[in-house]
Amino acid sequence: MIRQDGQVTFSDLHNNKELSEAEKLFVGRLYEIFFQIPAFLKVEYESMQRVPTIKEIAASFGITRQSATLLLSVMESDRRMPNLFSRDPVTGEIKSLELKQIEAFIANRGTNIKITQWELQPLPQFEMLDFQGEMLRSTDLIGKNTLLYFWFTGCPPCVRIAPILENLNNRYQNTNFQVIGVNADRVLSLNITDQARRSHLEKHHLNFVNVHLNKSARDAFGTIQVFPTLFFVSPDGTILHHLINFQNRKVLDELTQKLLEDSQ
Repeated sequence: MIRQDGQVTFSDLHNNKELSEAEKLFVGRLYEIFFQIPAFLKVEYESMQRVPTIKEIAASFGITRQSATLLLSVMESDRRMPNLFSRDPVTGEIKSLELKQIEAFIANRGTNIKITQWELQPLPQFEMLDFQGEMLRSTDLIGKNTLLYFWFTGCPPCVRIAPILENLNNRYQNTNFQVIGVNADRVLSLNITDQARRSHLEKHHLNFVNVHLNKSARDAFGTIQVFPTLFFVSPDGTILHHLINFQNRKVLDELTQKLLEDSQ
């Protein structure tokens, strides 16, 4: 994928049915390390007064030199990434760091990235205000089958998946199933007004409950980077399924029915 156009779409790999669970776990771990490397470079540079080698980066994260080199190559080639460092064209080693760029990246993206091994884990604790100003707490979900849907206004795959979620919410309204949208506009510092969000919900006929994601909740959910992200949560507060990016109606319907069956 890198050789083709310099871009890597992690969610395409994560959702690839041809990959085994072990391979998906490995890809997910590389994704987590990808966002941890800038902070590691900064800390190591400040403590050792030199840039760590690729071998040292690999050893610190428990990956091979080849994997570390791959991640650095992605950072350089991906057009979505700022310029964080410069590398020697012959050895591939990092020659210098752009510390201000790294600090801005850390402030924006965080370092506590978690995208693997969510299933069968307890739901993180949170408190978030809904669009009407009422508080929703993680404890409020106990006793309910819940689909948490993380999104932001204008996100193309979110626009595609939202009507499917509304349909699920309506179809199973007589059960203990509920869809709760978690909007990230504010925490992502997007210039979206409350009226624009209301207009978006009205335009797409979305009536399920929505809350505002805050920094503490985003951190608790592994500093979500990919939207939409979905968590299927059982009545006892256990995460049964974790999905990223767009999912079709068949997949979501099957998982919803399984969630309801497992809770009976």
